[in-house]
Amino acid sequence: MQAPKGYWIIECQEITDQISMHKYADAWTEIANEFDAKMIAGTKSSNFVEGSHKARVLILEFSSFGVAQECYYSEKYQKAKELALKAMERTFSIIEGI
Repeated sequence: MQAPKGYWIIECQEITDQISMHKYADAWTEIANEFDAKMIAGTKSSNFVEGSHKARVLILEFSSFGVAQECYYSEKYQKAKELALKAMERTFSIIEGI
């Protein structure tokens, strides 16, 4: 039986540092390829019907919950995360699929 997939759910406020965001995006491309991450949802168009509004919500899919965690805690992502946190305020969850 195949392990459940893993997901990153990232809720972002407006980007406040475009330079850091571009650097993060460049770093993320390599990391995503290494961990075979796929963005399955994420646009600027959202309908927040409950809770506080976020400028953007992203959902990324990984082959397993373990791989999603391994990616987040990897040295490469931890360095890239510093750029993301300079670029925007966000909340971040790693969840296991059903």
